[in-house]
Amino acid sequence: MRLADHCGVALGDLASDDSRIWVLDGDLADSDGAVHFAERHPERFLMSGIAEQTMVSVAAGMASCGFRPWVFSFAAFLCYRAYDQIRVTVAQARQPVTLVGSHSGGCSGRNGKTHAALNDIAVMASLPGMHVWAPASPSEVRFACRTILDGHAPAYVRLPRRPLDELPCEPALAGWIGEPTRVAFAGTGLGTHLALEARALLAGQGLHLGLLHCARVSPLPELVREALHGIDVLFVVEDHSVFGGLASLLLQAGAPTRIIPIGWPMDWAAQSGDDLELLRMYGLSPDAIAANVTEVLGRRG
Repeated sequence: MRLADHCGVALGDLASDDSRIWVLDGDLADSDGAVHFAERHPERFLMSGIAEQTMVSVAAGMASCGFRPWVFSFAAFLCYRAYDQIRVTVAQARQPVTLVGSHSGGCSGRNGKTHAALNDIAVMASLPGMHVWAPASPSEVRFACRTILDGHAPAYVRLPRRPLDELPCEPALAGWIGEPTRVAFAGTGLGTHLALEARALLAGQGLHLGLLHCARVSPLPELVREALHGIDVLFVVEDHSVFGGLASLLLQAGAPTRIIPIGWPMDWAAQSGDDLELLRMYGLSPDAIAANVTEVLGRRG
């Protein structure tokens, strides 16, 4: 299953004991994971149709009455079409609405550039009080759902179209995969899995890099801020534009280290194509990432 499916299942489980949880969907329930909630709790599922702006406004009104609404759609439709409603009725009003954007990033398959969301982290993290998550495994999705519901902040959860396996670490806001190293990777979402594969290739060459994984990218967990003080070079791999994502957030946090972003090019508007081929073309395949690392380290000397 895709991570969005796991999100719908997790919310269905949580809603059995929490009557505040509702799910709203923008006519994509069978693709964005909301269908799993709808099948179990039809009385708390609202199919809003292709009306993302109205859907977000309705969710904000529900939140103001004490409910905990979760709004599902493709990231490209949710973050951009309904941006003003998210800005005004959710973020500025500090309403605990959770936005679930599936099909995030640049791997939109044959859907094409209109369905890609290359800068959704940049857009959502710029809003006041918005918590931005990019889980990278099924268990991390469940962890994110529970953590969000335990708080009272508006939140955005970005989930890729590609299914992702479990990570070799326990779910947390952030943490190291492997031992910390002075030259390391950082990743989030799909980027963490790409970094893991590149890390294995580099280990075969005698280069051992730790991997700092961030499930919540904004606000950055305190562990991340502390870890930055022990790193000389940090290669940040993410399924996002090289500007405005995790790499930019780390720079803004005042990271005392050299940060090298590895993401989608700034001048690329996305395109239709096989995911692996697109990753290869734009330097995000594991072998291309490994080659980038060895080149940079070779220049350092």
